[in-house]
Amino acid sequence: MIPRRYRTPVTKSLSLSVEYIHENWRRIWVMTLWLAVNLALFIWKFKEFEKSPLFEISSYCVCLAKASAETLKLNMALILLPVCRRTLTKLRSSFLGTFIPFDDNITFHKNIALAIVIATVAHTLAHVLCNIPLLSSCPKDKFMAYAGPLFNYRQPTYWFFIRSSVGVTGILIILVMGFSFTLATHYFRTNVVKLPGAFHKLAGFNAFWFAHQLLALAYLLCFLHGYFLIFEKPWYAKTTWMYLIGPVVFYATERLSTKYQEHHHQVDVIKAVIYTGNVLALYMSKPPGFKYESGMYLFIKSPDLSSFEWHPFSITSAPGDNNLSVHIRTVGDWTTELKNLFAKVMA
Repeated sequence: MIPRRYRTPVTKSLSLSVEYIHENWRRIWVMTLWLAVNLALFIWKFKEFEKSPLFEISSYCVCLAKASAETLKLNMALILLPVCRRTLTKLRSSFLGTFIPFDDNITFHKNIALAIVIATVAHTLAHVLCNIPLLSSCPKDKFMAYAGPLFNYRQPTYWFFIRSSVGVTGILIILVMGFSFTLATHYFRTNVVKLPGAFHKLAGFNAFWFAHQLLALAYLLCFLHGYFLIFEKPWYAKTTWMYLIGPVVFYATERLSTKYQEHHHQVDVIKAVIYTGNVLALYMSKPPGFKYESGMYLFIKSPDLSSFEWHPFSITSAPGDNNLSVHIRTVGDWTTELKNLFAKVMA
């Protein structure tokens, strides 16, 4: 018998919606807040440049360029926070874990990355295809009246903008981000894409990780890009560094802290077993003071394979056991190399 709430399309849709909200309310409110802040910043900056003298020349092109840049700065700051793993581990067990879905950190990280891509494309196209052409081709009298003070009363050409410090840093940011974001996609990161010959190493986790380290250069370029702004002269109007400095320092501090404390969590592999189905079971010593509950996971790094790669695996031992155990299915380059490493030792 079909329950009453599922008997008609309307009641079924309402019931499913209520169930979805009940199961995902933490995700919903966090995403709603994030979208609302982005929208508010976009509208605020858009309205600000509607009142700017540049609006008389570039119209809504300059509004779109500057509004998308404002959301870009916000998201470049936010994207670092979901990957501060040590901090999230501590917050997950605090009262904040009741209403913030810390386990969705990577999903949120990807959503922010998508927002960065959208804002970057909008910002770039608004400048390159609309704003800069209008400024460089504007009648001289009109340009001097509205934009003269910003350019020392010299009307620049289109290529002046492209070759300027702002233009060059902007192009470099796009190249670095484009390369890193491409290798971070599912198809490249998981080796779905089979590149020929020497290009094969451009796919897989190692390529993904190294490409992500290049984003440190992107952040440096963002600081420079924001410093060399043409349309906003006073230092207090150049807000890029204000958005980025806190999250960048916080993220860098956590990375350095993790590197420094690695030796406190070293373990010895007591036993290794390779099961059919390409499953590697590792039984390890438990670090002093290490506590966990059923269903938790841990991160493993093998210095013999890589000095930087950490991979998450579910803990398969019981909390009361004297040793730790994980069962690893070989599905990628790192897990395959790990299995081969133990296979050689056990041979």
